[in-house]
Amino acid sequence: MARLELKRLRKRYAGGSDVLHDIELSINDGEMIVVVGPSGCGKSTLLRMVAGLEAISDGELVIDDECVNAQEPAERDIAMVFQNYALYPHMSVFDNLAYSLRNRGTPKNEITRRVEETARLLDIATLLERKPRQLSGGQRQRVAMGRAVIRKPRVFLFDEPLSNLDASLRVQMRQEIRALQQRLNITSLYVTHDQTEAMTMADRLVVMNAGRIEQIGTPMALFQKPATRFVAGFIGSPAMNFLTMPASDLPDWLPRVPMEAVEPLESAISVGIRPEHIALTPAGTGHLEGRIELVEPLGSESLVHVRVSGHDTRLVVRHAGTELPTAGQITGLNLQGPFHLFDQHGQRLSTRPRLADTTCSMEP
Repeated sequence: MARLELKRLRKRYAGGSDVLHDIELSINDGEMIVVVGPSGCGKSTLLRMVAGLEAISDGELVIDDECVNAQEPAERDIAMVFQNYALYPHMSVFDNLAYSLRNRGTPKNEITRRVEETARLLDIATLLERKPRQLSGGQRQRVAMGRAVIRKPRVFLFDEPLSNLDASLRVQMRQEIRALQQRLNITSLYVTHDQTEAMTMADRLVVMNAGRIEQIGTPMALFQKPATRFVAGFIGSPAMNFLTMPASDLPDWLPRVPMEAVEPLESAISVGIRPEHIALTPAGTGHLEGRIELVEPLGSESLVHVRVSGHDTRLVVRHAGTELPTAGQITGLNLQGPFHLFDQHGQRLSTRPRLADTTCSMEP
């Protein structure tokens, strides 16, 4: 496999401003990096630049200490799996898998051996004579992965490969892709807009927003300590809740913020708390109070949407109780922490626990 380095990559189109800004990323040999972000953030453009399908405006793309900016896609020894499978409809599965090997002049017996080996690896050995139209979505995706695997390239790229599959099949296929990547020790760059998919598949996550990298780290590091409000709201399902409060007058149940970190002092800060860290309490108790607007039963738990009194805010509470509250009911809210505080620019603030506070769990 290979080590992949992106050094201050930029992308701009003629007559326009930059759509990717100084992208810095190193991918280790055999590592699975997942790039996640909303539609239009630049993640697919970034993948296409690595593949050679989009020109690099500035910066360097380095594979194993070799700058490949000027190389054509075929010269980079990179395989790409697309969301639309990109199979030849008139060819059998065997011929789809064998296509790249034949183009390279590989001997016929070697082609047969590698096709059969790849088919067994992906559990499609019984499908070799079929055409793509005769396959299910999951089978087509296995064939598309087989076309990449059989080439034994240095780097694998995945462009939202599961977006065309139904929910249950997506779960199965993401497990299969991750298991295959680990078994073959494939250096991989995987793009998705689905943060659950990203969390479950990545060695490290790259969160992008508006053409920039917001944060890089392990899935749990980004979940537990998001560097920006954007990352905090994007990673996690349901999303993190936010309350806006004046920096100079925070309630006692919140950790202290060093005032020198807040400019100006009269500015507001965002207090983030995840749905699983809020508990429903009887009306008149807890840190806050509100009216229940909606209850979403999910089986073992429910999501309770509460309009907070005195705030133009609705909080989502992950409620594990078997007795469901009802819409219209007044409820107390106990905010148990950890809390995530962000300044007016969306940057994470350092906090200090209040020594007298024994109710809430504070982050250091």
